[in-house]
Amino acid sequence: MDDEKDIPRWRRFRQLKIDKSTIKKRARRLENVTVRHAHKFITNRWSNVRDVARHTTTWLVVVGLLIGLAFSQSLWLRQSYTTVAPGAGGTYAEGMIGRLETINPLYASSTAEVSVAKLVFSSLLDYDRDNALRPNAAKSWNVSDDGKVYTVQLRDDVYWHDGERLTADDVLFTVKLMQNPLVRANQYGSWAGVKAAKTASDTISFTLPSVYAPFAHSLTFGIVPQHLLKDVRPVDMRENDFGRQPVGSGPFLFKRLQVIDPAKDRLVAHMEANSRYYRGGPLLNRFQVHTYESYEALERAFRTSEVNAALGLQATQVAGLVAGSNGDTAPDVLLEDGMYALFNADSPVVGDKELRQALLRGTNRRAIIESIAGRATLLDNPLLASHIGTSGKQAAYDQKKADSRLTELGWKLEGGIRKKEGVELALSVVAPDSGDYKTVVNSLVSQWRELGVKITVDFANTQEIASNYLQPRNYDVLVYEFAIGSDPDVYPYWHSSQAKPSGLNFANYRSGLADDALSSARARLDPSLREAKYRAFAEQWRADVPAIALYQPYLSYVKNPDSTSLENGTSVADPATRYRDVERWSVSKISVMTTP
Repeated sequence: MDDEKDIPRWRRFRQLKIDKSTIKKRARRLENVTVRHAHKFITNRWSNVRDVARHTTTWLVVVGLLIGLAFSQSLWLRQSYTTVAPGAGGTYAEGMIGRLETINPLYASSTAEVSVAKLVFSSLLDYDRDNALRPNAAKSWNVSDDGKVYTVQLRDDVYWHDGERLTADDVLFTVKLMQNPLVRANQYGSWAGVKAAKTASDTISFTLPSVYAPFAHSLTFGIVPQHLLKDVRPVDMRENDFGRQPVGSGPFLFKRLQVIDPAKDRLVAHMEANSRYYRGGPLLNRFQVHTYESYEALERAFRTSEVNAALGLQATQVAGLVAGSNGDTAPDVLLEDGMYALFNADSPVVGDKELRQALLRGTNRRAIIESIAGRATLLDNPLLASHIGTSGKQAAYDQKKADSRLTELGWKLEGGIRKKEGVELALSVVAPDSGDYKTVVNSLVSQWRELGVKITVDFANTQEIASNYLQPRNYDVLVYEFAIGSDPDVYPYWHSSQAKPSGLNFANYRSGLADDALSSARARLDPSLREAKYRAFAEQWRADVPAIALYQPYLSYVKNPDSTSLENGTSVADPATRYRDVERWSVSKISVMTTP
């Protein structure tokens, strides 16, 4: 025992002996077991792994297809039950050519002045999408059995922009201003002899001296506020500050007139949405009207996005903008105007009806329309197709027949110019120097020159053409655009009583049959009877050829792709009618759900 205590502790453990053969046997046994397990669980089941991979891939493909199908269905449902709608907010800026001196609707005459006045002021009636009259500030209107008394009842929710309510007294006040010669209102001539009276607190009656079918269209005048203008002397009305600081009751409130460059007619009228507008507040927050001195300046302003839209550009400019890469559009909106080549019946040359008929045959109207980028449709009558349908057309273009007919009439070609008894077939053609007139006249003149007609051309501005040409009827042919509108009454343009310096019968057309039809038509309220009279007039007109109906133009309007305003396939009675649903205009678009 004592000896064991004397041995160190680390030497008390028995020394281990390594048996190499045993280790080899055990390693071999482990290897065999491992191989057997590998064969059993991996090698022998490899085909199962491939099956699993194949099934997994199949399921992944199926799941992917289901996800794609669900996504496609979601897109389809989104497209089926959503639509693009105008978005709220923003500023719509329109550019146009012309002065902006007054916004008082009694004096507004330029395109810009009429446009701003239409946005700021309301009227008793205006036009709907079909250019039919509808109530505006009026609630309703009716006509007496004898056709002489028009009774209008006002809405009770129309307010001036300063908070005062629009009343029947405001309407009567406006009518009296229009009838007062000292006021010098633009509407003075059309209101002579009309008696206006307030028959109730919200009702006005208009009594005519005789039946006048188009009278209801006169009720589209802008109403001005009595409480702001009652103390202004009639002779001072035009110069009053109201013309530049107006208070109206329309969809937009006038805020200020910004003068940018008066030397270049560069001004901006700023307006804000009228949240109390009786047809609902506009989607837009603001509306601006910009004026420019030239077509080039207006086009440049549109190209640089200074304005959202441009009114009144030349057709070739509009076509160029639409053909660009910006997505700009020019809505196909027919303007209820007519472009004519008017023959002066008092001219010693074109006073001959047979010569006029030959010139009609030699006029390729489709080529004229092509010269203005196709932005017009053929016109065959002194009225529009919407007034009397499409029955009755002018003689078709046939240059050979025109040539032979001129020769039969004694106008024979000599050195490229036709002569008769030694006198040249020479015509003076006059037109305004604005818009598409130059393009139209050049196309027309080139066609007539091919017939052997010697032609001189004069283009004149607004003042010159009125004083130097229109009043003295100083031309053989006048190329001119008539504003016809939604009512077919064209009495001022073709009745013989208007063939005078102050009249609008620029062709000096005189026909007893035509006069009778025109007078009778405006004295009948029944639409079918009026149409019958106008058909008779149009038939006589085509036979007499006092003019060549060239085309009905599209409204010259171009806008950027984000703006919502005018729609394709519609028409407007006049340029200002484009605002008939301005409360729905916008400068942005959003997607909204629709009801299945």
